[in-house]
Amino acid sequence: MKEELIIITGISGAGKSTAINFFEDRGYLAIDNLPVIFLPKLCETYGDNKKKVPKLAVVIDFRSYEDVSEVFSALLELKKMQIKYKILFLDAKSEVIISRFNLTRRKHPIREFTTLNEKVNEEKSRLSDLRIKANFVIDTSELTQKELVERLEEFSESGEKQLTLSIFSFGFRHGLPIAMDLLFDLRFLPNPYYIPELKEKTGNQKEIRDYVMGFDESKEFFKRLTDMLDYLIPKYIKEGKSHLTIGIACTGGKHRSVTFVNELYDYYKKSNTFEVMKHHRDVEK
Repeated sequence: MKEELIIITGISGAGKSTAINFFEDRGYLAIDNLPVIFLPKLCETYGDNKKKVPKLAVVIDFRSYEDVSEVFSALLELKKMQIKYKILFLDAKSEVIISRFNLTRRKHPIREFTTLNEKVNEEKSRLSDLRIKANFVIDTSELTQKELVERLEEFSESGEKQLTLSIFSFGFRHGLPIAMDLLFDLRFLPNPYYIPELKEKTGNQKEIRDYVMGFDESKEFFKRLTDMLDYLIPKYIKEGKSHLTIGIACTGGKHRSVTFVNELYDYYKKSNTFEVMKHHRDVEK
């Protein structure tokens, strides 16, 4: 694997311990719950001792910082130091995380809320921007231990791709994410929210997809958007960019933006040049 550093993050109970053990078993120097302020210094030390420490994997989650901006500042420092890294994000559905905590009787690391449901949702909110920044996201909701290891193997082999394309949907109503390279606003398209039988559905469902993509302006914009991205992506690859994050937004982040992200994902997932990932930030809100 070409990357010098693997940053493991994600939701408590989603499998970070399994991930860090996976990399430790494969010869990585593995550090759990590293305070983010130490990351650049650690990499500087690591850089001076490459022969002794050939590979490095660290777990960083919300316990490692007070604000996610600290993580992005640390990543900027790594870029200045020319440290290559990949971010692995472990996630799972809220109800699955709650069930896992109840079964193991572990305490959730967030203390300032009363119910476990509130704590899980708060952690998801705090980590949402970091999830978008990730090179690889694994949803462990329905994975066995063996299947999770297989997905980790897939991640460990993905370093051969030249670019990771991360496409995510969100709603302006819920605020702007921090990390975006490109942003496209779909609020000019007809909104299914105002049709009673479609209001509670999302772009993951056929009825919404058919409604949104049934308009000539939707088809034309999708064509113009893919034409532009088809032009831009090779340029980014040529300039050495390792990951490109594209935000697709509408008002609530559940209908138009979700539909377009799914369409873009299907359009680009056949690429043999770069990895493609998608994420719908506001679908569960």
